[in-house]
Amino acid sequence: MYYNEFKSPAVVKTGNNILHDVDSILKYSHLYFPKKILITQKELFGLYKEELDKNDLLEIYFVKGGDISEADYIINNIKDKDAIILAFGGGSVLDIVKYCATKCDCPFVSIPSTLSNDAIYSSVARLNVDGKKRSFGVQPPTGIIVDLDVIKKSPKQLILAGVADLVSNLSAIADWKLAYKKINEPINELSYMLAKQAVMPILHYKKEDLLSDEFLFDLTNGLITSGLSMIVSGNTRGTSGAEHLISHAIDEFFPEKSSIHGLQVGWAHMILENEYRNDQRRSLLINDFFEKIGLVSAIKDNMNFNTEDFKDIIPYAKRIRNRYTIFNTL
Repeated sequence: MYYNEFKSPAVVKTGNNILHDVDSILKYSHLYFPKKILITQKELFGLYKEELDKNDLLEIYFVKGGDISEADYIINNIKDKDAIILAFGGGSVLDIVKYCATKCDCPFVSIPSTLSNDAIYSSVARLNVDGKKRSFGVQPPTGIIVDLDVIKKSPKQLILAGVADLVSNLSAIADWKLAYKKINEPINELSYMLAKQAVMPILHYKKEDLLSDEFLFDLTNGLITSGLSMIVSGNTRGTSGAEHLISHAIDEFFPEKSSIHGLQVGWAHMILENEYRNDQRRSLLINDFFEKIGLVSAIKDNMNFNTEDFKDIIPYAKRIRNRYTIFNTL
């Protein structure tokens, strides 16, 4: 009998004012690690030093985030590789920790400072290597702890980026269905279901809800479920389609004009629905939701490309990876 085996996180905790209580949360979940290493950004540590200091920390490493050289430094300098790593920061910090933890074979806990993308629970890390973004397969976190009070203090555009990254699953699974239809690429039905269902709870919210506990709870769960979709299938098929190829192409070939990942993905998603896909119902759904949640204006304010530029980026997007998408039909 053949089957896929994957590990679920030992702890998932979302709540208010819990950053100071990481030790207790881990112990309550039967994760007994007396030695803990914190990896975060210096500015972020300064903002939350009082809360973080209430946890028993063996070492603290400060990173800027995003570059593989920082990860290599930590890997070579960690004193005790039997410790558990606490990753406190945005997506770039979490990606560094995922890479470090994988190389050191250490467990780690994801403690996001914002919800800008599905990095909080995924098996992929994006790091700069010689000035260019590269993807690495990594181990997912042992635990996820989300302090909603911390998230509420993060920039709204980062939260909106997380919304766009999550909703782009609808574009990714459309490409997956297209690949099945055109080239008979198999669909992992559980992964597909998780990728789709991750999106649904947030589609009824408006921009007035962005800092509410209810919205942030659903966004957190959606991003975690999205990550689980990747882990179940062993790839990013359900969460990364043509819209992500465009974003990755911008990062690699037009880095001087790149913006926040989730907003780039949202920009590409909107154009794909409006100009390339023949699904009026989904196009109306995406446009209506992006408008009411505030993504249309956020994308306009942060993107350095227009619709005409999109056509010019497509050839570069096709070079990112060998994945069948709507671009293969053009």
